[in-house]
Amino acid sequence: TLVNWLREDHAKSLTTEALEFLIKIEDQVEKMDALISGILEYASIDKVLSEEKPIKLNSLVQNVLSSINVPTEVTVSVGVLPIIVADSFKLMQLFQNLIVNAIASIDKEQGSIKITCREVLDFWEFSISDNGKGIKKDYFKKIFEVFQKLEHDAHTTGIGLSIVKKVVSHYNGTVWLESEENKGTTFYFTLRK
Repeated sequence: TLVNWLREDHAKSLTTEALEFLIKIEDQVEKMDALISGILEYASIDKVLSEEKPIKLNSLVQNVLSSINVPTEVTVSVGVLPIIVADSFKLMQLFQNLIVNAIASIDKEQGSIKITCREVLDFWEFSISDNGKGIKKDYFKKIFEVFQKLEHDAHTTGIGLSIVKKVVSHYNGTVWLESEENKGTTFYFTLRK
């Protein structure tokens, strides 16, 4: 905020170079803020104790979709999802991170994301598929580690998929993916019924 005030209040008296430096400082502070927020979210996923209650996952996913920026060229279809007993904050984090990653991976003119679920014994098995650029098999395990990113995108923290893994593990589930380069990726995860 202080950098922004300085830039706005003294725009006429600062040189172009000084203004560019202030913009760079502001950008770096925003990245640091995102990183700190991500670390705090990751650290608190299994520490925050909140009431677990029945959650209509179709409603939760719609809330996630309305809270993030889904580009107009990306279509998101959501199948019939179950009602499960869990912490809504944890599940919001889970779906939000997977959906945001799916959106970010789309490199086609028309993007498609499909969210489905099926019953498998004592678990619900969810899938979130996209028609994006895909992921090399070498990175399948690495991407679930903290601070690991596939690309050097300055706007990502490398924490999102580690949060996904932590939430799924909290509910005794597993998470994995299938992917084909230039065709897309499907993330799967299970949650106990």
